[in-house]
Amino acid sequence: MEQIHTPRSRSLAQAAILTVLVAAAVVTPAAQALSAGAPVIVTLDLTRYPSVAHLDAGAYAGVSPGRIVVHVGQMVVFVNSDARHHTATSLGEASEFPQDPRWTDSALKASGTIGSGAWTTGDIAPGARSSPIAATRAGTYLYGCFYDYSAGMRGEIVVEP
Repeated sequence: MEQIHTPRSRSLAQAAILTVLVAAAVVTPAAQALSAGAPVIVTLDLTRYPSVAHLDAGAYAGVSPGRIVVHVGQMVVFVNSDARHHTATSLGEASEFPQDPRWTDSALKASGTIGSGAWTTGDIAPGARSSPIAATRAGTYLYGCFYDYSAGMRGEIVVEP
């Protein structure tokens, strides 16, 4: 059976295609946000989590969970539930927690993304939370607290594709 294309049938087909394209444009950002999900929360608190635990990179305390696994595109938020100021500051390309990270005061100002080299939450006051930090490249990233690194406040973020 042969189809006859009239101007009306062509305009209906074009309208249907336009509707699908508009729906895709609206759904795509929503689907991306849904796939990224809610940010992963890491709690910083030496009072609540004083026990020393161990990762392959070394000992840590004051961070819960000490190791998180996220996917590229996910966000991580650090929450300070302690009475002291804290940061979560990257340890560069380290595969073990170094004795002295040799950070500068720049660790107190939020910058960077997880996987792009140096990053930090900046100073997180008691009861506050960091801005969400995006995981941008697969890998394993170590971090520590500018103020309490020597007390063992350290953690690990594994970013998967």
